[in-house]
Formats: sequence, structure tokens, C-alpha cells
Amino acid sequence: MHIAVIGGGFSGLLAAYLLQKKDIHVTVYEKENLLGGHLRTLYCHGLTVEIGTAAAFSPHLKELLLELDISYTERFTYRNFLDENHQKVEQLSHKEVVKLIEELPRYEALYSTHFSEKSSPFYGEFGHLKMPLCDFLTMHDLPMMRQVIAPHLSAYGFGAIEEVPAYYALHTFDPQTIKAIIRGDKLLFVDEGMQRLMEKLSEHLKDIRYGAEVIQVEPVSDKVRIDTAFHTELYDQVLVTTKLPKDVLKDDLYNDLMKKIDTNPYVTCTYEVENKNIVTTYYKANAGKKECLQFFNVYKDKEKTILVAYTYGHLTKNLAENITEDLIRTGIEVKHLIMAKQWYIFPHLKTHNLTEDFYRQLLEHQKKSPICLTGTLMTKPSISHLYEAIKTFIQERFS
Repeated sequence: MHIAVIGGGFSGLLAAYLLQKKDIHVTVYEKENLLGGHLRTLYCHGLTVEIGTAAAFSPHLKELLLELDISYTERFTYRNFLDENHQKVEQLSHKEVVKLIEELPRYEALYSTHFSEKSSPFYGEFGHLKMPLCDFLTMHDLPMMRQVIAPHLSAYGFGAIEEVPAYYALHTFDPQTIKAIIRGDKLLFVDEGMQRLMEKLSEHLKDIRYGAEVIQVEPVSDKVRIDTAFHTELYDQVLVTTKLPKDVLKDDLYNDLMKKIDTNPYVTCTYEVENKNIVTTYYKANAGKKECLQFFNVYKDKEKTILVAYTYGHLTKNLAENITEDLIRTGIEVKHLIMAKQWYIFPHLKTHNLTEDFYRQLLEHQKKSPICLTGTLMTKPSISHLYEAIKTFIQERFS
């Protein structure tokens, strides 16, 4: 059996790694000349700086890190929250915390009515969860839950709470994650950077095609043909882990999905700054707003402080200047911009494109198709969840 995996991000490399462990011949196609997708590390002045995905909540990822002999640490991440005047505020007041404690059991009960413990890790039927999350929380009188979720929803790249369908948000902000955020649980960091994880996965793979943008995927008899600008090859099955341009997939259902999928344009700007006593900071008033600073992470030692700022939009000189001005208004002494990077994250369907059984139809279709979608196209984009989902998917499809 020969399997092709399209996409050299975490989902693609992990799927390929797990397939190769089963002694299945696998080929990875990555259109860029660098693997990693949204796991990208900048080694700057002796500091390990994450400019993409920075950390993970869940302990599940430890299993993979131990297997690959990758060192990691778990540590508390202190967080500040700022208001519309760039002044420090509490995430919640004491009175609001009391209300939040009252809301949590109701939130858990609501969650359990839509997602059972044994439910699939992949997206399913939406029901009335097509409505924006803010409307869902308002309908169920959960105002404190909104205050907890909104800045983190935005920081994780999902967008504004007024727009994101409740299904996607609830799928990611399950009760366990909410409790971890409230408690300020330790986060897991890879010592040498998340890109080290990509390197270790790729070390085990024997066939990676770099700079190979796929221009057509088409079933041919009992095989699947993949065409790039320079090469054509036949495979027994093809796994797609990234959004492809319309009409690349010669399959009506998949092609319909690719036409409807939206992603959020997201930008990270990395700076060297003078400030030493700063921590991860969320801009509550900016949550989900385009071209407004969402939050920043900080990396520092005795000599250097590196700050990575995150916002929505398309990377332009004007956007980079807006981010810099926001930091300055916060009291950050910016020395210089090190790097600006454009991302496209969170593949999803907007409300007007959602139909009740869309993902169910997709999952049923995949059972009889030699082409299969997986990764963030089909499930929530947190790295720890992706590990569990991809592992389950490979085990079930190639058992």
C-alpha cells in the first residue's frame, strides 16, 4: 500500500509518521520549502521564540514527546488583561467570579447535551449551534462565560465571539479547557521549540516532496492520481490535511467543501523590546477585531526580551505600524521589529454555508472514498487535540 499525505504541517507529518510506524509506504507533499505549518520557531539571540503555536494545555501530547525523545517543560504562564484605554484590569472581579462559579455547572450540562464523552473527535451535526457563540451564551444566560471565552477565542485565532458559530467554539472550549484557563494551569512548552517536534517527526519519514504544490487529485480506476507542476504519481489512498484551491480535488463533495471553507488571516509581529517586567497580555477591548492587537507573548532572559504580537488582518506596512503603535500606547519600549509573518488559520464554514448534516455526509463519504480529509479541516485546531484525533483516525482507517 502506498499513501500520499498532502500538507507538511503537524497533522500531515504526524499522520505520515503513524502510517510509517505501521510499515505503510507514505509520501508527503508540502508546497513550501519548509515543514511545520503553524509550528514555527525563531531562534533569536539565544532565545527560543515561538512565532506560531506556542504551547499546549493537554497532557496527551506528552506521549508523543516522550516517544520522540523531545524534552519539554511545564510552567505557569502569568497573564495580564487590558481595557480599551490600555490600562490593566482584572479578567473578572470578585463578584463576577462568584457568578462564574454558578454558571460553570450549567455550561457543563449544556456542553454534555451536545457532545458526549464517546462522541467522535471530528466535527459532526451542528443543530441550533450554528448561531454565533455570543447569541448562544446570551440565550442561556452565561455572561461570565462570555467574558472568559471571548479573549481566548480571539487569541487562539477563531475571531470575534459575535461571529464564530457556537459549535466550533464549544468544540474547542470544552469544560475541561475552560477550567484549565480559569485555574491558570501549567502549559507544556517544547524546550528546543515546537519546530523541533516537526524535525523529529520528519526524521522518521523517507519520502517528503518539498516545493511540491499539488494541482490535481483525481481517482483513476482503483488508484488516486496526484499531479504537481513537475510530476505525476498514483497512490492507493490520499490524505488531505490542508485547504486546497478550488477544483484541485476531482470529487464533487470535497470540492464543494474547499470552495466554502474560510480561514482567518492572522499576523504575528516579533519585536525586541526594552521592557523586562512584562508578561503575556490580552487586549480585552480588541477581541476579534481586525487590525487590532489581540495579545502578545513574551520570551526573555537576562539580556534580551522578545515580544510576539498577534492580530487579524493581511500583512501590510500599515498593519505592522498599527501593532507597533498599540504596543507603544501600552507602555512597551520597542527597539525594533525582527520579523512579521502572515498566517491563514482555523479552516471553517461560515453560518450561511453550514447545513445540518454537512460534516456527517463528509464522514460517510470518506468511508468509501480513497481520498480523505483530516486534521484541522475536520476538527478543532489545538495541537494536543489534533494529536489525539489524528492518532484515532489512523488507527480506525488503517487498522
